[in-house]
Amino acid sequence: MAYADTLTGADFLSFLRERLVLLRDLLSDRGSIYLHIDTKIGHYVKVLMDEVFGLDGFRNDITRIKCNPKNFARTAYGNMKDMILFYSKGPSPIRNDPRDPFATGDIARLYPKIDEHGRRYTTIPLHAPGETNKGGTAQTFKGLKPPVGRHWRTRVEVLEERDRQGLIEWSRNGVPRKRKYAKEQDGKRMQDVWTFKDPQYPSYPTEKSAALLDHIVRASSAPDSIVLDCFCGSGTTLAAAAKNGRRWIGIDQSPVAIKAATAKLTDIGATFNTVRSKPTR
Repeated sequence: MAYADTLTGADFLSFLRERLVLLRDLLSDRGSIYLHIDTKIGHYVKVLMDEVFGLDGFRNDITRIKCNPKNFARTAYGNMKDMILFYSKGPSPIRNDPRDPFATGDIARLYPKIDEHGRRYTTIPLHAPGETNKGGTAQTFKGLKPPVGRHWRTRVEVLEERDRQGLIEWSRNGVPRKRKYAKEQDGKRMQDVWTFKDPQYPSYPTEKSAALLDHIVRASSAPDSIVLDCFCGSGTTLAAAAKNGRRWIGIDQSPVAIKAATAKLTDIGATFNTVRSKPTR
């Protein structure tokens, strides 16, 4: 059999907890873990990951749109999403912040203003949450102090230089805001709802979107990182790691999965060794 969910309920959670503890111990201090799960049991798994990685390790509960809407007759709403739980081991994980490309109409909507040179831009506040009495971010800028409970995003001398360059826009009420130009942006920042639909004709039952795994690898690893997928299935994560120049390790107990992953990696010209281990119990 290629794939089967044989553990359910408490048995599955016990099985998973044992592996999460091991993965936490193996994880780099700057490493992250992404766990894909369906919504039937996902919230129990989140409690488990809170225990293993700590509440401070929680980064996101990501909603993934996995397919087109279904019109099946059922006593509930159609299920077109699952969840990805994103945790890190330490306070400063690798974060490369890959962007979504702008879709048609995004630039006009997100950057509605046009300057004297015809460039599209928007404006954002110069201040950020948090009050401080120290450093250059609490000083007076053009006769203004930061609003109560906030501080300038950068030192006052930097704000003054940006103002001289025409990069700060002043409202009719005398409120300064930073100009943010569309051409300076690589795309839209990813939020916590992703649309990465599963392959229509998968080569393996649990095969995921190649674009999804490519995004995760680029977002949370560096060229010298090792990417581990301990339930590698069809090998999509491993292929994404290889294409992005990362080292990788894939594990699966299914001979069919190993065959599928091997074929996928061979197709992209990846070099690898296959190691077969004996069951420990």
